[in-house]
Parts: sequence; structure tokens; C-alpha cells
Amino acid sequence: MSLLKHLSLGDIKIDLPALYAFGDSFVDDGNNRALNISGAAFLPYGIDFDGKPTGRATNGRVAVDFIATVAGLQYPPPIMGMSETDSKTTRTGVNYGSGSSGILPQNGRFLHMNVLNLFQQVDLFKNRTIKHLKGSFNNTKSFKQHLAKSIFFIHVSGNDFGLTYEKEMMRKYSIDKYAQLLIKKLSKQLERLYKLGARKFLVCNVAALGCQPFNINTRNHTGPCAEEVNQRISEYNKLLPSLLMNLQSTLSGSKFIHGDIYKVFQDAIASPASYGFKDVRTACCIDKNGARSGTCAPNVAPCEDRKTSAFFDAFHPSESMHFLWARRFLNDSSICSPMTLIQLMQA
Repeated sequence: MSLLKHLSLGDIKIDLPALYAFGDSFVDDGNNRALNISGAAFLPYGIDFDGKPTGRATNGRVAVDFIATVAGLQYPPPIMGMSETDSKTTRTGVNYGSGSSGILPQNGRFLHMNVLNLFQQVDLFKNRTIKHLKGSFNNTKSFKQHLAKSIFFIHVSGNDFGLTYEKEMMRKYSIDKYAQLLIKKLSKQLERLYKLGARKFLVCNVAALGCQPFNINTRNHTGPCAEEVNQRISEYNKLLPSLLMNLQSTLSGSKFIHGDIYKVFQDAIASPASYGFKDVRTACCIDKNGARSGTCAPNVAPCEDRKTSAFFDAFHPSESMHFLWARRFLNDSSICSPMTLIQLMQA
């Protein structure tokens, strides 16, 4: 309850059976680690999560963890770390997120990483979670109700605009056609989840990746951020709200919320002090070249003042930024529309 108080949510009543999370390294809480894909499997990642790495690409918890806590649920465990028994008995949600993944299967390939793309994540939900969990309910009706009341959290597509676009898709598509392609493919997976029983969706747009320390430090730019990257992303972000509105109007009984993570980042970068940050431009940890332009070097101590840093490494938000993201999604109607995440939990 202390988190609810901290979020100024008061003593609200939430009856959320489960949280199912899909996405990339902003969501992944151990799937890539279970797949033996190196990434966030060593310190200083996890330094503020009982001092041990968990596979989360940050110093502590991720937004999905905070959201689960507010709903009184355990952190959704990573699907790849679950036994069949776990799958049969875990009713509070599962995390399918995979670092470096995205909507397209090409994601991760340029880093020689066999990550789980969104299609594969939905497959895992279907072939493992549904298959194993169904039997633990008395009847089909109660299982359907469980899924219909649960929240499906989706944060995907950031990586589709990074390496995948620059190394391959840029040659094949203009940015507006590419954004349309991604929206079409995302729609297919959301419709698949609906057919499998999902009804309540929170879908994030893409964060202002041009403001990541990596892009600020490695690209030429005139403003505070690398605008060409943000411009690219905004093509996709412009299309997402109408996709979600269309899906809600055509899929009976569904509720789709648009989560504006782009604005969460933009606001924090424009006005750091208002959100408790002192540094929104520098990675807290040092990379293998002794700079702050990549992922953390193994076992090198990060900055001391992690609470006021927005970024942990050059690509990923700190736990404080994840907390801000969760907090604003939960109860800020300028970030989530047509309702907040708390309202969706109660709907």
C-alpha cells in the first residue's frame, strides 16, 4: 500500500487478476537471460535489485514491476524461466518481454542475438500459458473471465526504429511506409491476443529515443536531442492512436489504452527538476571503452547518484525513470487515453 500512497492514489480498490507483459528490454525481466543471451545478466545491472542481476536492463525494477505491485500482484515472472508446473499454477501474469526484440523478426539479428519477436511472444502466450493455465480453472467460463479482466501491457517497436531500420529497412522503405508496415503487423498481433481472450490492452508508443545518451553522444545534432531519430519515431507514433481506436470499435468488448511514453521522456528531459532528475543526458554506468555511450561494462561500479539519473546505460532508463513512467501511466490522463491505467484496472 505504501506505493499507492507514494503515487498519491489513496486507498483505491483494484481487482486485477493478472498482468501479461510483452515487449523489449524496457519490459524483459529475465527472458533473454534464460535464453543465455548476454545483455543485462551481470552487475552493475540489478545493483539496486537486492544487489544482483536479474536480466532487467536497469539498476532495479522496471515499470511493469511497479504496475504489478500497485495491483497487489507479484512481479510477472519471465516465461522462459518457468517450468511447466509454474505455468500451470501462476495465475497473476507472465512476462514475455525480450531485450533487443521488436515487431519484425529481423530485430536482434545484427547483434547476433536470437531474441523473441512479438509474434513469438504471442505464440508463447498461446502455446504455453493458455495451454497450461486453462486446466487450473474450474471451467472455460472462469478462465475466459480471468483473461478478460487481466491487463495486456505492450511496449514494442523501439528497436524496429534502431539498428533494424538503419541496417536494412531504410533501403527498402520510406519512413512513412515503414511506419505503416509496423502498425499493420502490430495490429495483427493485437488481434491474435484478442482472439485468444485478451480484452484490456495498454499499448505504448515509442519513447523519444533521440534523447538516449547513445544518440546524444554518437550523432550530430543541433538541439538537445538527435531530432532525426525522434522524427522517424513520430511517424509511427502519429498512426498508433487511430489504430487503437479502430481496434476498440471493431473488437467487441475490448478496451485499448494508448500510453504516451514519448511524452513521459520528453517532459523529463525538458524539465528534469520537476521530476526529480539532475541528469537526463548521461548514462550512469561506464561501457567497455570507458565511455558512457553503450551498455554497462561488467562489474564496473556505476554512478553513486542513481536516483536522480534518468538513464542507467546509454540505451535504458534507470529505475527512477521506470517508476516515473509507471506512475504517470497509472494516474495521469495527459499520458494515457482515453483512460488511465488505474481506470483500466477498475473497468
